[in-house]
Amino acid sequence: MNLQGDFEGLTLASVLQLLCNDQKTGVLTVTCENEKSRVFFEKGTIVYASASLKEARLGFLLRNDGIISAQQLQNCIAFAKETKLHLGKVLVEKGYVSIDTLKKYNTKQVETILYNLFFWKKGKFEYKDARLNLKGMIVIQLNPMKLILEASRRIDELSVLRELIPNDKLVFKMSGKVQSKEEIKLNANEWRVLSLIDGTRTVKQIITESGYDEFAVYKIFFSVISSGLIEQREEVPFSNGKESKECAGILIVFNDVFQAIKKNIVAEIGNRAATLFEESKSDLVMELKSVFKDYHPDHHKNANLQAVETALKEMTHIENPNEFLISGFTEYCSLVLRRSGDLLGAHPLNKILQDIEKVLDYVIKYQAGSNEKNQIVNDMRNIIGLIRSDFTIDKKSKKGLFSFF
Repeated sequence: MNLQGDFEGLTLASVLQLLCNDQKTGVLTVTCENEKSRVFFEKGTIVYASASLKEARLGFLLRNDGIISAQQLQNCIAFAKETKLHLGKVLVEKGYVSIDTLKKYNTKQVETILYNLFFWKKGKFEYKDARLNLKGMIVIQLNPMKLILEASRRIDELSVLRELIPNDKLVFKMSGKVQSKEEIKLNANEWRVLSLIDGTRTVKQIITESGYDEFAVYKIFFSVISSGLIEQREEVPFSNGKESKECAGILIVFNDVFQAIKKNIVAEIGNRAATLFEESKSDLVMELKSVFKDYHPDHHKNANLQAVETALKEMTHIENPNEFLISGFTEYCSLVLRRSGDLLGAHPLNKILQDIEKVLDYVIKYQAGSNEKNQIVNDMRNIIGLIRSDFTIDKKSKKGLFSFF
């Protein structure tokens, strides 16, 4: 029997159900863009599956859960290719995993592949009757109907989760509401995803880099958003080259820059970090002292915005308030960074500079182009370069925007 065609949504479930009811033995191949999966049937029961996605691979699942190390996996893959043995058999023979563990992860691998198929919105399928050669492989037995029911449940639940996260191009960042790791109670999978949320990666990138399936990552996002650990990153409302008295976009970018500085300083000296920001204001010119009088990274961004805008309105002699504000923030940031370097030393300072570069990288990558955006990025690049030079920080040791130049 040959069966082929296009599928959309849950129509793939109908194909699986048909093969199950007819007790077919053969291979179902499903493709969607660059992804490809194969499902093996024996008398209507799913006995194996393979996929191009790395998170669906046996070795990746075992390494990701800490069952084997990266070095052990690499050695076993090389040995399996050389001897033409199945990876699972090599892992057992080497004593890295037991037969029961291998069966458990084989089942997990197949389920991951199949659940991922149901999230594909459209693609092509082709089934061919075939005699299976499963010699040397750990064969499982899965009831397609149970998988279909579970997949349907996941799809329904994912539709609810997507109301909170409507698309995978959104970017999230840490909210800063939790002061220490001791206050956070997460499992290993949640910590893995949380470690990838840095204000620059999209949800899709985190799904790919975490190695978990889409459903699992969306559930973790829902959990950490609900607990207040992360929040969606705002789009910066730059004026796009037009004259504007609004400085919200400038405030948002520099707020993120100062949060990156604050995070690192607090990690080194604790609550004394607040004093460092206040002391840095003393070296500003009088006009900038007035602008930043009530500005502080510990304050809510709306309070900072109101304080700065109020101060600027009183300076009617300034022709271009936004350009003045960018220059002022850059100078203030430079003073804070120099005090931080004097207090903490070159290595912690370099970590701060790397985190600032991540903020700038996000601005370049995701925010609309404007003169204000370009001025902020160029001015901050110059400051970072000067500080690296003054504190004799080796440029080769860093990563970020400067690595492209």
